[in-house]
Amino acid sequence: MTILVYNTIQLVTYPFLIFYFLIRILIKKENYNSLSQKLFCSQKEIKEYDYIIHVSSIGELNSINFLYEHLLFNKKILITCSTLTSYNSAKSKYPNQDIYFLPIDMFIITNIFLKKNKTKVFIWIDSEIWPYYIFALNKKNIKTYLINARISKKSFNRWKFFKNFISIIGSKYEKVFASSKQDQDRFSELFKRDIFYYGNLKFYQKTNITKKNKNIICFGSIHHQEFKDIIDIILNINLKKIDEVIIIPRHPINARILKGEMIKSNLKNSKIKIIEEIGQNIESYKKSKVTIMGGSFFNHGGQNPLEPVSCGSYVISGGYIHNFNSIYQELIKENLCHISKGGDNDLLASYIGGLMSIEELMNQDKIEKLFNSKLNNLNNIIDKIKDD
Repeated sequence: MTILVYNTIQLVTYPFLIFYFLIRILIKKENYNSLSQKLFCSQKEIKEYDYIIHVSSIGELNSINFLYEHLLFNKKILITCSTLTSYNSAKSKYPNQDIYFLPIDMFIITNIFLKKNKTKVFIWIDSEIWPYYIFALNKKNIKTYLINARISKKSFNRWKFFKNFISIIGSKYEKVFASSKQDQDRFSELFKRDIFYYGNLKFYQKTNITKKNKNIICFGSIHHQEFKDIIDIILNINLKKIDEVIIIPRHPINARILKGEMIKSNLKNSKIKIIEEIGQNIESYKKSKVTIMGGSFFNHGGQNPLEPVSCGSYVISGGYIHNFNSIYQELIKENLCHISKGGDNDLLASYIGGLMSIEELMNQDKIEKLFNSKLNNLNNIIDKIKDD
């Protein structure tokens, strides 16, 4: 494949994308604002920024805290997003910065966006490889960084079919910083260049540990595909010994689906609380003795477990954790989490019940030592960028 072939494919599929986005509006995964910005770059005025930083979803948004505090603070930046939740969260979290939906990677739209939004540095977070953007940024001599880079085994194998194309893309980044040793090896093979690894940005968490005086269980970042499993687990827990059960749907709009499933399963208990607002995760983790992380009970790849751990909440996950495998391995070594691979919800419920009887489930010193140990290495990322 060449960039010409890639651009042709994007141009041919563009009319179908409009139809696709209209469907996504109907199912409330997009709105007319996101459609107009992504497909037409509806922005009118021309603006200049010190940095543009792209975060696809809310997970990537949460991982830029370190960069914002050590590199981007007091700078004029544009944060671009891909999902409604990340856009709304970014608006709330960074009220003094511009937030925009990143237009699609189609050469006409991309060039309009880069003409209207001028910058000297463009930062991509996590697994974002947008070929034409990379070519266009390089042509305009805009320094481009891929930070906290990760790539799944599936994506890695797919890109290997386009070895020449992906190595050309890789050569156009100023620097690439991997999120794990495994990702460093994979990107080195694909990009045919040196890849830096100084740790994972997600480990930059301010610990906020409080004493767990009550037996509270939190189900965090639960996808709608997991609702039946979660309900089954709750039905098998002795709720008489539990003070509260908190459920946080990954997408708040799916709370109504969860409520419907609970009615079907005859699960009705005043101790169960469903969070329907964005931004309530930390408060829920702070008071929960145990957090069961979603995205891990079906083939999604898991969700970031570090937020609940930083709040002193013991983490339990299903077996599908490939997107966060290196993080989970570190937590397992420190006895800060448990991976349930059997698919036996009754057994898992029993295990959760057993944890409730342990008064001091998490060691605060161990948690703080884990997070503090990552900070010095992460500073190397900032130094490398500033050296450029």
